Amino acid sequence: MKKALLRIALGVVALVAAALVASMFFLGRIVKTGIETAGPRVAQVAVQLESAEVWLLPGRAQLTGLSIGNPPGCKTETAIKAGVIRVRLNTMSAFSSRPIIDSIVVQSPEITLEGGLKNNNLTRILKNLNATVGSHAASPPPGAGPDRSQAAGKAGRRFQINDLLIRDARLHIVSLFYTGAGVTVTLPDIHLTKLGAGPAGITSAEVAQKALVALLDSIGENAADSIAALGKGAVSAAKKLDLKKAGEKLKGLFGN
Repeated sequence: MKKALLRIALGVVALVAAALVASMFFLGRIVKTGIETAGPRVAQVAVQLESAEVWLLPGRAQLTGLSIGNPPGCKTETAIKAGVIRVRLNTMSAFSSRPIIDSIVVQSPEITLEGGLKNNNLTRILKNLNATVGSHAASPPPGAGPDRSQAAGKAGRRFQINDLLIRDARLHIVSLFYTGAGVTVTLPDIHLTKLGAGPAGITSAEVAQKALVALLDSIGENAADSIAALGKGAVSAAKKLDLKKAGEKLKGLFGN
């Protein structure tokens, strides 16, 4: 009898373990698909993720290989690349109307700024995010009527992030004319807290908007001189290139 009970117990443990492994796989796939589907919709650029792993019981997740593309017309391929993003979840709130994320740590992202300080690839992405957030600005508060609640659902699920940290970010600055010259600047950590702490919560588009605004503010404070110097060098190089082309055309007209 004891052996039979032991076999049953072991079988239950094996089933639970198998269910947890399956949930890790399927939840990871759901997160990956969600990011790659919602990202391009809210930012209007390509968004790719290599993998997502979710450990439900300890409330942990890890995103690996996040790549955010550039708007059309840019010479560089990506705006932001993050190798590892670690997430801590409040498991007790997972199935509530406003899930709580205790912390998100974006580790050592590689950021590419193409253009000047005020007009660049990142400001263009921010403009796209502003348009997305603005289109959902009329989302109703909790308890609104069915028509307005349905409209709000299109804006995306709302949640709360207690702590968002972007750590050891490296900014690669390339000139507007993309002459091949570039400068790399290490940015100080960016720390945002209590995102969506109010009753209304916050959407993923709003989180991306706030994070990008903070990133651009940091760039303005810590890389403005590098951007200005590179811009002057690019203008000088472009003028020399134009003079060279003009000289070659004159040679063609009058012979060698």
